[in-house]
Parts: sequence; C-alpha cells; structure tokens
Amino acid sequence: NTSTFTMAGNNPTSGTGLWSIISGSATITNASLYNTTVTGVAAGASVTLRWTISNGVCSNSTDDVVISNNALPTTAAAGADQEQCNNGSFTLAGNTPTTGTGAWTVVSGTATITSASSPTSSVTGVPLGTSATLRWTISNGVCTPSTDDVVLTNSYPPDVANAGTDQANCQSGNFTLAGNNPANGTGAWTVISGTATITTPSAYNSTVTGVPAGTSATLRWTITNGTCTPTTDDVVLTNSNPPTTA
Repeated sequence: NTSTFTMAGNNPTSGTGLWSIISGSATITNASLYNTTVTGVAAGASVTLRWTISNGVCSNSTDDVVISNNALPTTAAAGADQEQCNNGSFTLAGNTPTTGTGAWTVVSGTATITSASSPTSSVTGVPLGTSATLRWTISNGVCTPSTDDVVLTNSYPPDVANAGTDQANCQSGNFTLAGNNPANGTGAWTVISGTATITTPSAYNSTVTGVPAGTSATLRWTITNGTCTPTTDDVVLTNSNPPTTA
C-alpha cells in the first residue's frame, strides 16, 4: 500500500543510463538517475521498468526490474466459535478474501484441517473433552497479514444426574441435598413445585430451607455441559406436621 519506490540500478562508469517504463503505469522522477524515485504505482499493480546503458554506437545494455505495490489483504474473519457434543468434526466459516490468499493453521489443541486454503474447510480429530484454536490468516505479498482465531470445542456429554433419594422431616423445613457431584458438566438446583429456598443452587449438597410444614417441594438437579443435552433428576422434600395427639 505504498506507491513510491527508490530504484537501485548500477551507476555506469562507461556510458549513460536511462529508465523507461515497459509495462504498467508509474512516474519516473529523473529518468537518467540510476537511483531515482518512482511514484504513482497503484495499489494492487505492478510496473516493469528497464534500465538502459548506452555509449555511442555500441550496443545498449539493458536490464528490467518489476516493482509491485501490494494491496492490503482483506481483513480476516474466522467465524463464530463452535461447540459440539461428542463430535470432533466441524465445518469452518472463514471469509473469502477479495485481496490476498487465506490459510488455516492450528494455534493450540489437536485438529486436522482438510483443506488449509479453503475458508470453509472441514476439520476433524478434535478429541473429546478438548478445544482447538484455529487461525485464519489472509496474506498478500509483503503486506502485514490479517488474522482471526476461532475456538472449536468437542464437549463431553454431561454426567447422568442423580438428585438423591426423597427426604422427609417432621416439622422441620430444613434439608441437605444429596445430588451427585458431576465430573463432566456443571449442576444446578431448581424448584419445580412447592416452596423452598436453595442456599447454593450450584452445589450438589446444598442446604434447603423454608419448606412449609405440611407441604412437599420438588427440586430438580440438572447437569449441563456445553451444547450437549442436559440430564435431570428430581427429589421430593417433605415437611410433615406432627400427628394429632392420640
């Protein structure tokens, strides 16, 4: 993206030199100067110049040089991060460059890129439970490349939820839950029916208060992991009234 160049022809010891344009469009500042500047080379264009040294009736000596003004590459866009459940295959969604050429590389993690030069290449081999970061780089000549990253995640299915056995108290609305602690995924308690206050909804063994006497509350333990289908299980907490005195 720079239209000005400084030539580097040899300074003749015998004869005189002259620059001329063979192809393309440019302006030579001083055609007889071996190290003249040249301006006006359009972005994305190349110009061929000829340096001719002549001396009397002797045959001329010539040599050509190509100067190229590369256009800035298209700004890279690797697409939105992607997440799959128990599936290590993905389809990339990079942008197609109008200027320059693109190439995918693996920055971190494990993945196999089917066609590194295709913006919509398929990717395989992302191991279960891991993420891979891929970089889409668009380059054009000597210009600074443009890059953008995308993260591909292959999530484990969440553990099967187990909310524990139903619990019953007598005239006490306080309970301690006994859900399973997930190794894969994160859990959350919710009240499905009845009245109850969950102290720490994300804790598998949270305390619960405020179940009114003579009522039951149904709580659900949900384990989620990424885009995988959540697993759920319910538990019933009952706060019984004392029986009538016989």
